[in-house]
Amino acid sequence: MYCLIKEWPNKMATLMTEDGVVLWTFSNVEEAHQVWQDWCSLQKNRISNQVEYLSKSE
Repeated sequence: MYCLIKEWPNKMATLMTEDGVVLWTFSNVEEAHQVWQDWCSLQKNRISNQVEYLSKSE
């Protein structure tokens, strides 16, 4: 998934999908970026765990 972070004049930041669906609004860009990195990390772990599990089946 591709997402964007938009910073507002009041320094708040919105995490949104590329087609404009707002996922969440944060107090600043750094917080939005950290949440996005954490989410990506969780998704990579989930995918790698599924692939590992599938590769072990006999």
